[in-house]
Amino acid sequence: MIITVSGTNYTIDNLQRDYISTIILGMIHTELMPKGYGIWDNNDDIRKFRGNFLLNATQTNRLLGIFNDINKGRGVSVTLNLGNDSGIFPYGPDHGDSGAFQSRMTKIDAQPVREEPYLYFNVEIEFIEESNPSYNLPTEVPEGNLQIGTITDLRYPPQFPESATSYGFNTMYTLDGTPFTIDKTNDADYYTTTLPMVCNQSKAAALINHLVNTVRDANVNIISQANNYIFGREGGSNGTYICQWLNEIIEIKHPWHDEFDFGLSFYMVSA
Repeated sequence: MIITVSGTNYTIDNLQRDYISTIILGMIHTELMPKGYGIWDNNDDIRKFRGNFLLNATQTNRLLGIFNDINKGRGVSVTLNLGNDSGIFPYGPDHGDSGAFQSRMTKIDAQPVREEPYLYFNVEIEFIEESNPSYNLPTEVPEGNLQIGTITDLRYPPQFPESATSYGFNTMYTLDGTPFTIDKTNDADYYTTTLPMVCNQSKAAALINHLVNTVRDANVNIISQANNYIFGREGGSNGTYICQWLNEIIEIKHPWHDEFDFGLSFYMVSA
């Protein structure tokens, strides 16, 4: 990876595989009565890239010098330059891994010197994306039978969905211990879930792009197969679920060459 500042190129190597891309969506969700969510969307999203670089003393000092110089990286824009098909997707799988990303360095943290590898430093850097090069989404490679919106053949999460049910009644007690229940009936019960998604790059890019640019505050369908239990036992084994998308932040990890991990949260409108 090359950081370009005022026409000068600075190479930084050894980005570790645990880097994180964060999308902060310009949406606020407000829970409604008796159930459901109102969603306010200003369509202004923020994307961040946080990575750990394993650098020797000379490289670390050079990078700190860029960040601490008001004429270079301290409060001014820099350019992240990636070679063709670099395999590094700093701002998410849907923004690509090639070209020039106009960015702002926001944080840097050089950890204490390491014994192994000897005299190297872990340097964590955070960038904010200001602009990104054009990127054509790749041909999608099927992985499974789950469908979210228009994106088909997604892998069912390798960890089970984190489903939750909230019932539309509340029980209180009088001073003598007598229970008193207010029940808004089953119509006020509601179901939410978080899907711990694991996708290859093509599916991750397609799904993130679809949610961020098409779904946002609109309803989205999830189609699952037998024994998936997306919304728990009460939501049924499988079916077509009409949902609201609840994420305000998506944190995407890229642990391996063709794997992207992120959680997606939904509220079930109807099934």
